[in-house]
Amino acid sequence: MVESDKPVTLVPIFSDPAYYTKALNYRRRTSNYVEAVQKWADASFCGHVVEKLVANIGDGSDDKPLYVLGVGSGRERRLGTGWLVEMPLVPTSIYEVELVFLNKLLLKFPKIHTCVVEPCVNLLTQYQHNMKEKATNLTFDWQNRTFEEFVKLQQEKSLKYHFISACHSMYYVKNLNETLQSLYDMLALGGIILITITADYAGTGKVCRILPSEDESPNTASSSPHYRDSADIHDALRQLQIPYHIDTYKCHRMITRCFDEKESEEGNLVLDFLTHTFRFRDTPKDLFQQVLACIKDCSVQRGNDWFFQSEHVCYFISKPK
Repeated sequence: MVESDKPVTLVPIFSDPAYYTKALNYRRRTSNYVEAVQKWADASFCGHVVEKLVANIGDGSDDKPLYVLGVGSGRERRLGTGWLVEMPLVPTSIYEVELVFLNKLLLKFPKIHTCVVEPCVNLLTQYQHNMKEKATNLTFDWQNRTFEEFVKLQQEKSLKYHFISACHSMYYVKNLNETLQSLYDMLALGGIILITITADYAGTGKVCRILPSEDESPNTASSSPHYRDSADIHDALRQLQIPYHIDTYKCHRMITRCFDEKESEEGNLVLDFLTHTFRFRDTPKDLFQQVLACIKDCSVQRGNDWFFQSEHVCYFISKPK
């Protein structure tokens, strides 16, 4: 972290939802994220999840549905100004990734009932629209509420899920240990939780560890970077004594414009999304240069273009029968 006489205050990119959406859409157009997830799912998801579920609970031939829980990442967050906003923190549309997983599960389980928890109404509406067009043999329970609210409701119903997906939804969780324990408590015997998050040692995780920490302290043993990463998940699961195994996949996005000598809109969109900061170019020069150097260190050059390399860690958590 850069030392300075005065603390550096970063304005979250989510303070301007319209600008965040613009940066997210630009990221989608310049990234191979969805394709990388599809490739990883083809190679690993069936073995790590589908086949193990079949071995643990059967193949659905008894006509009972497979119960799936998808935990979204939007949630209300209080900014320094006291303004409450809904933050969609998923790096790509949640339905695109969830549909990849559900299609793999449908190969073995003819009936799937999936509960989607997402407090950001815009993301939930988008998810509903796209699932209606693309998904078959699926029934849904749409929960437009925070995860904390859902947990309280769940305690009354005591419903258990065979597969729980929490893809890129742990970045700004306030009480990580409590959230992970709640997910584990909702898991059926023989079920599996999949948590994906950026790696602390590469890509965005490496960049954000340079940035000043937020005021909120995490509930894990590790020091807090600008947002949570794989190191925080590792520490929390170790503290909770919940066993897991991991896998990884990589993706990239074109970031050439962030190195423009003259300020450009596209360059700002890249920088602000990578750092989760609004107008990162206006930060102190020493911090800006250090982060830009780290971004370049995490990138490869192909011809005249630069591609930022990201790595994501997948945590598989099983509950023994």
